[in-house]
Amino acid sequence: MNLGEQAEESSCFLSHRVVCFFLILLSGVVVSACNLKYRGPELVDGGVRFSMEAKDAKKVAIVGSFNQWDPEKDVLSGPDGDGMWKITILLPEGRYEYLFLINGEEWVLDPTVPFVDDGLGGKNSVVSIKR
Repeated sequence: MNLGEQAEESSCFLSHRVVCFFLILLSGVVVSACNLKYRGPELVDGGVRFSMEAKDAKKVAIVGSFNQWDPEKDVLSGPDGDGMWKITILLPEGRYEYLFLINGEEWVLDPTVPFVDDGLGGKNSVVSIKR
């Protein structure tokens, strides 16, 4: 079960996800990323797997509180034959904020998880790791 599926068990999350979807559309973040597909974070052996589809991307990184927002630290491998980019990161239990960074230019929310204001006028995806 991926972390998004675990969170969906709560009706509160489901309503938040609907609001999240509409807010993303209104904010324009999805407009440039509308051809992207996400699987959501998954607990796997060795850590947490993050993945997204970005067939035309040259480089995809995940940048967040777990890597001090360093865009070079956690670069996803890919794309595979389906255009999926993936990375597994060893993360201790906790709450983390992050974004995907495509080609070093385009910051993209992960729509499979809740988001929060980043304090600078933007949004960050949020994942909580519990084992």
